[in-house]
Amino acid sequence: MAEVFAGFVVGYAISLVVSPLGAWVMVSSNNRSGFAQRVAPPGTNVVALAVVVHLGAVLLFTAIGMVLGMLLGGIEHRRPDGGLGSPNGAYTLIVIALTAVAFIPALALPALRRPALVAGSAFALLYGWAVPWLARLGE
Repeated sequence: MAEVFAGFVVGYAISLVVSPLGAWVMVSSNNRSGFAQRVAPPGTNVVALAVVVHLGAVLLFTAIGMVLGMLLGGIEHRRPDGGLGSPNGAYTLIVIALTAVAFIPALALPALRRPALVAGSAFALLYGWAVPWLARLGE
């Protein structure tokens, strides 16, 4: 159970960082390209749209964290070996593989290379290493 809660906490922490950045990008792109007005109906307040983005980020990243926490809990009882600087090397390798599958396609677009590398690295570090260490502290 500590693994699932650790995933939830890490997912919530990620959403607290991603939400303001997403709102800032949305507001700044709305001044240049009208992105928020294309996504939402005309007359929608950008701040209200940012609140919806925040709620979505909280739900998405905590759900990802809880699912990965369940995965860690299942692997922990079968293969609790450490490795790669993590208490559970097999889990960390799975998270790195999932990160690669999710973020490598974004590297094909030159405009998304740097944000994809930063986001992918943060995703792998936080979910791959912080969740097992936080779960270990919770036991």
